[in-house]
Amino acid sequence: MNRRGFLRAAALAAASGLSGLRFAEAATSSSSSENYDAVVVGAGLGGLCCAAHLARAGHRTLLLEQHYRLGGYATSFARRDGNGREFACEVSLHASALDTPNTRPMLEALGLWDRIGLAAHPHAWASRFPGFPLDVPAKTGLGGFERQLAALFPGEAEGLGRYFALWRAVMDETARLGGDGRDFPRRFPHLWAIRDKTVAQVLEPFVQSPRLRAVLTQSCGYYGLPPSRLSAFYYLVPTGQYLESGGYYVRGTSQALSDALGDVIATAGGEVRLRTRVASILTRNGRAVGVRTADGRDAYARAVALNACAPAAFDGLLLPGGAADGERQKMARLDPSPGSVIVWLGLDRDVTEVLGEPELSVYPSLDMEANYAAAMACDFEKASFSMMLYDNLVPGFSPPGCSTVCLVCLCGYEHWRPFEADYLSGRKAAYVAEKRRLADILIRRAEEAVLPGLSARIVMRDAATPLTNRRFTGNARGAIYGFAPTPDNAFLSRLPNATTVPGLFLASAWGSPGGGYTGALMAGRQAYQAMGEILA
Repeated sequence: MNRRGFLRAAALAAASGLSGLRFAEAATSSSSSENYDAVVVGAGLGGLCCAAHLARAGHRTLLLEQHYRLGGYATSFARRDGNGREFACEVSLHASALDTPNTRPMLEALGLWDRIGLAAHPHAWASRFPGFPLDVPAKTGLGGFERQLAALFPGEAEGLGRYFALWRAVMDETARLGGDGRDFPRRFPHLWAIRDKTVAQVLEPFVQSPRLRAVLTQSCGYYGLPPSRLSAFYYLVPTGQYLESGGYYVRGTSQALSDALGDVIATAGGEVRLRTRVASILTRNGRAVGVRTADGRDAYARAVALNACAPAAFDGLLLPGGAADGERQKMARLDPSPGSVIVWLGLDRDVTEVLGEPELSVYPSLDMEANYAAAMACDFEKASFSMMLYDNLVPGFSPPGCSTVCLVCLCGYEHWRPFEADYLSGRKAAYVAEKRRLADILIRRAEEAVLPGLSARIVMRDAATPLTNRRFTGNARGAIYGFAPTPDNAFLSRLPNATTVPGLFLASAWGSPGGGYTGALMAGRQAYQAMGEILA
């Protein structure tokens, strides 16, 4: 990476769907066109955050969303049982580190911190390995986590000490990022050392015990990759912040956060249009200058931000050659993150006294690579999964006397490809049968490992797959974290928010810094910051 790349990457580190998108040459403005400072396409968290910053800064802002509600993955829906009781189904949020030095000030600046109600998780992790349960208290910090592990693995104390010393140094250097980027390797030696390393590569010299390695890499799946592929920087920094600040759930479901961001935009004078699909990005002389909606209306702007599937957007680009081709070629070398299978269950009994943890992860093997491979192959008998009981975080989440359970497993897309054409055509019988088979496996495993009698208590049931994700968000292969955060697309090498097409920006998990709730929110803010010169 050259010096200019370091400058851009250091600045960035410091700090919903489109289907068949096409780019068209802009025509002269007509009576069906409108003018804005910025247009944001997609109202997931990245688009909402970007539009909120733009509107509050006084820029005339238009936010367009094809769905009938805001949020993208940060949303929820309701399902009723046979007795008319209504259960809330959370689409994605389990826990997010919202009280970090990066995220909390951003939420405060938008007037949201005191507005959204947060429920704190009591554990950083509640995990069940073969014959080995482990609960890590919330806000234990790196020091508390190291002491807990040293007591459990006294023979590994020396290696643990060196590993945690590296981890602290990475955290300290990340907090100091910024400046002009000169002499980066000397000023930030530990960040430089791990810039191109995976979690497995960084951990290998320090820890020998398979059990301890499993504990230290247990949450790699939360970032969508196994230890052998996940960027060490992308894992260590947010995981360290999570251990320090704790995890939180948004009362009212993640929809409350999305709706609050929408209110910020409207209150600041921005315009939000739901049920509005963008058909084209308008360009003039190779520059993005606005959008055309499916109903033929044009909205012109000095900047366009995409909270959308970046590969789908650039695959539809009609301009031959030039900067767009380079961007498209780079994206073609990157892999989308995996999707997921989610099972929502409404129970006719309050089980909070039976299962005390709000979230519990079950690992069938100490081999995190094998657990991940099983998930990608949809071999749910051997895959890791997580179980959420929201009533342990938010009393009254479920109807009186009931509970709401959510089971989640990462999932590859290839298993679903044979069902794709029929699914998209509305012929879903085979797909529904396979979805039910896999859901049955997760329910049985949860019943055996965590909650006896679970299946007999189910009165409401629904499920989603990577094909569901693709249908509602347009994300390639049903990806839930944008591009996978491998070492060649994280930190210094992450696809930036400013694209090579002038005037076009990425405000989503597909750009910098990456996926997750905090990642998407930061991507929206960074896209807004990248627009600064154009909108000044």
